[in-house]
Amino acid sequence: MNSVQAELLVAGSCTHPEHIVHGNWRLSSMQFPATFALIRHPDKGLMLYDTGYSTQFLKATEKLPERLYRWITPVTIPEDQTAAAQLRARGIDPEDVKFVILSHFHADHVGGLVDFPRAQFLFLEDAWKAVKDLSGLSALRRAFLPALLPTDFRKRGQAIETGRPMALPSELDPFTHGHDIFGDGSMYAVELDGHAIGQMGLVLRLQTGAFWFLVADACWTSRCYRERISPHVVTRLLFNNTREYRRTLARIGDLSERSPEVQIIPSHCTETLRSLSGAARS
Repeated sequence: MNSVQAELLVAGSCTHPEHIVHGNWRLSSMQFPATFALIRHPDKGLMLYDTGYSTQFLKATEKLPERLYRWITPVTIPEDQTAAAQLRARGIDPEDVKFVILSHFHADHVGGLVDFPRAQFLFLEDAWKAVKDLSGLSALRRAFLPALLPTDFRKRGQAIETGRPMALPSELDPFTHGHDIFGDGSMYAVELDGHAIGQMGLVLRLQTGAFWFLVADACWTSRCYRERISPHVVTRLLFNNTREYRRTLARIGDLSERSPEVQIIPSHCTETLRSLSGAARS
């Protein structure tokens, strides 16, 4: 059974009023970092979970209707904060990244794909089916910007095999089944319904024996899963299935209570980043 090393990094951020996320009446602006994970697999090499934003996002939203995305979701992404730039600063050539595992196809998760020309893209098939034929306003409605995908995405993209779900380690209960991505027990894809069709969480078995559970946008902050807070009703209008979102959120909250040793990592939680960002976990 294999294990991995992992490090959390941030590629840009966006801002929203707090009440949009925590469902309260606070209008103060909150910053939401776009987190991605750098993963070192002993056999498969370097890979990422998502990419955060890149300056490609700014190009893709220069004109209407895509410009609406930038107006609704103000984004900050300096060139030295892109995933590719941060890897280069660590002595890693982006061409050496073998895989990019995609939680889903929203712009803040796929914004840097064009910077990894040799990577194979892994995703759940339902996620790709939901967006692959969309454009214009239809794509924007799903927070999907087709211009962010490399021109050869269809050639390099591959759906993760989901035909035979496997039992997850007992520490991850109430999440009982997932998909062993490389067949070696090092990482499992877990379907997290509600926020977006085919959203994929990723369980990492670290070399310490501990588990990281990257839950993407199943919740936006750790407070949300601890207190089972659903976002503002306006935000929920963009969800694929609000009932499933709440069910997934409750399961993540239950996991945090039953197995506090499992590190739950939402993609946009500043609190989680303060404890884990920049620290490689072996």
